[in-house]
Amino acid sequence: MSRSLVTALAVVTAAVAASPASADESKQPWPPAPDRGSLFVHFGEEHWNDDDGLRILPTVIADSARYEPDLVTMSGDKANNGTIAQLQGWKSLMEVYDREGIPYFAGVGNHDRQAGPGLPPGVDPLGSLAPYMQVFSDRPYPFGDSPPPNDPLFSPTSRPASDPAGASSHYAFEYGPVRWIFIDNSCYSIVNCDPLQSPPFPDADGHTSQYDFLADEAAIANAEGDLAFVVMHMPTQDNRPGHTQPTPFPHTMGEGTSPDNAQFEQAASAAGVDAVLTGHIKGQWQYTAGNTAYYTDGGAGGEVYVDEDEEEVGVDSGYWHGYRLLQVEGGQITSDAVPVFSAAGITVSGPASIGKGQSAEFSAVGAQPTEVGPRVDALELREPDPAVSNAAWLPTPAHIWTTANPLVLRPVAAANDDPRRDPRTQTTSGVFEGLCPGNADVEVTSGWESESVPVTVPSDPGRIVRSIRAGAARLRAGHPVRVAAVRLAQPAQVTVQVLRHGRKIRTLADTCHRSAKRLKATWSGRADGKRVKAGRYKVRVIVRSDRKPVKRAFAVHVRG
Repeated sequence: MSRSLVTALAVVTAAVAASPASADESKQPWPPAPDRGSLFVHFGEEHWNDDDGLRILPTVIADSARYEPDLVTMSGDKANNGTIAQLQGWKSLMEVYDREGIPYFAGVGNHDRQAGPGLPPGVDPLGSLAPYMQVFSDRPYPFGDSPPPNDPLFSPTSRPASDPAGASSHYAFEYGPVRWIFIDNSCYSIVNCDPLQSPPFPDADGHTSQYDFLADEAAIANAEGDLAFVVMHMPTQDNRPGHTQPTPFPHTMGEGTSPDNAQFEQAASAAGVDAVLTGHIKGQWQYTAGNTAYYTDGGAGGEVYVDEDEEEVGVDSGYWHGYRLLQVEGGQITSDAVPVFSAAGITVSGPASIGKGQSAEFSAVGAQPTEVGPRVDALELREPDPAVSNAAWLPTPAHIWTTANPLVLRPVAAANDDPRRDPRTQTTSGVFEGLCPGNADVEVTSGWESESVPVTVPSDPGRIVRSIRAGAARLRAGHPVRVAAVRLAQPAQVTVQVLRHGRKIRTLADTCHRSAKRLKATWSGRADGKRVKAGRYKVRVIVRSDRKPVKRAFAVHVRG
């Protein structure tokens, strides 16, 4: 092994050890981790030995692993050349998933085949699969030769005697509600790859090609009521706005010339394939062909293709780094393209003050972990501009805006806001309306990274509180009486609570009070749906605004 490769593997080991940790286990990511259904992660174009590969890929792995997905799949191009040393380097990075008990399965990319003598990596359609079969032979079946994952949702449960030794280049399995079908088009064509397969054709089931294999596996999915997902390396369409160097032609099978592009789309639609997950093009895109959704997620480590004289990185081009989350529940697919950022990489812009009844929009950009290759240091967290030529093919970087106090700032929903949000506090639009005088942070979250800014809704000149008065000093449990009354000179937040031995047991009011009329707080001596014990309690009133809070407290005795 050359000294340079030994050094590279040492760097990989260090990168794995230094992968971002779960700094705050209570932090809620966006998209939220689902509490129902199955969650899958997909990405491609890892290219760990590209200039920024060891900055981007460990972040992709660590962030996606924090979601604790049921399964991770990759569409290939693990390194720049499919040698034993370079494939071992990729495998070392993936140990994060092994330590977390997350199964992963990979497809073959054109750079995963070892190029023949004198040929540049990735361009040899007859590149050797022997190193690949050797390095990944110890992975769980059907990817490799080891026993399948010990998981009741996984099928098959054992490796058949007919399976040849070494890693497979095409294979299929069922996990929960999805049948995963891995197709090898790393030879720039499915047909070209058929004679170079492991296992070879005809196989033990009588298949003579990958198209036969695809049709039968999709039929199994349909018969069992599963969704059918295909993972392969090269997409059938190139969704970039232009084709520039180093890929001046459509970066698909045959660089746009292979009949397999149209043939596969027709076969997948006819077979009832629900989604096709690809890579090959470095960035994030999506499209539909027939009845099938296609996702191109090539942002896991390789340098994005950008001619800086003609194109820009970012949300309006698709040139950015991240991974895809796929939630499956009840036969429905929810898909999110999740960007990765450098630590503390998000910057939020917006007003420091919003008047009552007025609205303002906040924006955010994120710096991705790129330093040497094309820099992605201002990825905008918004929908793509509908005016760009390929807007329909561009995913929106996953993000959500949250107000820390909806009494002060109300989120204004986007036209097609995310149904998973809390509509009281969250929106994807970044627009908030000032409601009550006070202070509230506005936070944007994307994946596991977030940033916030303080915002004030100012009060008018003059006093805020006219009076805070006690109500009844005694009450009998089960009989409501007024225990406090508040009159304001201008709108403010009013909170009325009942405490016992310093601990809050009931909130009687928590509102933005705008009226000049008195706010009356009543209590019946109940908490948590039950009558409280007889004794002495405290009623606490807090009036909040953009000024110092005004607080009062009154004693009340509850009789049995």
